[in-house]
Amino acid sequence: MRNVDCIGYLFILILTLLNQTSSGYKILGVFPHGGKSHFFVFAPILRELARRGHEVTVISHFPEKNPLPNYTDISIIGAGRIGFNNIPVSAFSDGIFKNIFRHIQLAADGQRNCEALNYPQIQNLVRSNKTFDLILQENFNSDCFMALNYIFQAPSIGLSSCTVMTWLHARFGIPVNPSYRPITNLPHGDKMTFYQRVSNTVYYFIHGYLIPVMFMTKQDDIAVRKYLGANIPSVADIAKNTSLFLINTHYTLNKAWAYPPNVIEISGVHLDKPKALPDDIENFISESPHGVIYFSLGSMILGSSLSDDVKQAFMDAFKELPQRILWKYEGETLPGKPDNVMIRKWMPQLDILSHPNVVGFISHSGLLGIIEAFYNGVPIVSIPFFGDQFHNAKTLESHGTAAILDAWNLKKDSISKALNFILQPRVLEKAKRQARLFRDRPESPLDTAIWWIEYVARNGGAHETRPAVVNMPFYQSALLDVGLFLLTVILIVVYINFKLSKLILSKLFSQNKQKKD
Repeated sequence: MRNVDCIGYLFILILTLLNQTSSGYKILGVFPHGGKSHFFVFAPILRELARRGHEVTVISHFPEKNPLPNYTDISIIGAGRIGFNNIPVSAFSDGIFKNIFRHIQLAADGQRNCEALNYPQIQNLVRSNKTFDLILQENFNSDCFMALNYIFQAPSIGLSSCTVMTWLHARFGIPVNPSYRPITNLPHGDKMTFYQRVSNTVYYFIHGYLIPVMFMTKQDDIAVRKYLGANIPSVADIAKNTSLFLINTHYTLNKAWAYPPNVIEISGVHLDKPKALPDDIENFISESPHGVIYFSLGSMILGSSLSDDVKQAFMDAFKELPQRILWKYEGETLPGKPDNVMIRKWMPQLDILSHPNVVGFISHSGLLGIIEAFYNGVPIVSIPFFGDQFHNAKTLESHGTAAILDAWNLKKDSISKALNFILQPRVLEKAKRQARLFRDRPESPLDTAIWWIEYVARNGGAHETRPAVVNMPFYQSALLDVGLFLLTVILIVVYINFKLSKLILSKLFSQNKQKKD
């Protein structure tokens, strides 16, 4: 009898496993941009999908170091530049508004990524008989890989590792209102002066319409038709069929914007449980009676490339603090380093910021770093250099938990003033409250992302979530035709009234003249 029961249980287990395997979806992930911090956002999603039994194929510059079950890499290493721990401070121009035109450089970088369409591994994939239930694709500085959505005829989900790029608003039907929503590269908050609203409106037009037309769509189409065939539609038209947009923001951090149902916020999706720190770092932090400040310029900018004068300014400011400083510094030595400073070429940032004895963070305000600090209630001294960092810094400042420094005018006094601000108890209290709000959600960011991905896969798309404005030409969505019509009607009415008034007055004057005669 027991043998029969065992066989029965084994049979049920096999059926269950088979059912789980057969219910898994075939998912293609497409990540042509070479920024490692971008890919870091999505890697946990891809791994979790594979862990849940879905068959995941990933095109990227960052293949897994160790093979994972249900996970297949298609490497495009060599296509475009990799931004990882290799950019000196001198690579960035002095002045905020000069960096606005970095979007043009981003578009040029995207065109280099398009060359990967001619890689043998991509050509083999295109010519294979493979099918996919869903395509996940980062929407950033190039759309040439959108052609895969058309080739495989699969529903797609767009992903954004940062705040939404201006040229993506129309694609997903996101309302455009320059009066309170600053574009990514401007150092504005949601409360702008008249001049800021003027500049924001102008740059909205430049980056939302001119740059995509002049530097992206046409070049993307050329690359697609060169490498994948002349019969493929414009990538701009293919992109409009994207079902959903998962974005790395949250209203508690990035402020509340008006999003349609096809835009889902998943900020914090890359966060994992903190791991144990190396013994030397753990001891350095836990044994500091006044807490520790962590200093890092992220995964791209080399902190060691700061000028000697700026390094000295930081060290002079650090000497006066009772707190200890952990400094991600790529050089072997730092002459004149104070006793309360520890340097390491690489540090486990999330694990450090998660430590309860860390009381401050000096950062360039890259989005991943500020999410990690925000999540853990750590105030920030922000030193933005390029891209969305200016906007991120301004957003943090508006929460009252950050001080902003000018990256090209770093002096000891300004550094000390900023550090003294974030070390105030009231600032730390605000940061802890914001962390509670950021964490207080119905489900985790990762579970939210996975649910929506599986929703689109099992329903063959999610077109019902997309507003009709996505498929409208600009003149309709902006009501230019309605405005022209109403203006014409008004002008006609004014003209008729003018003519009538002129005629009536003419007759009155004529009658008066006859009476006098």
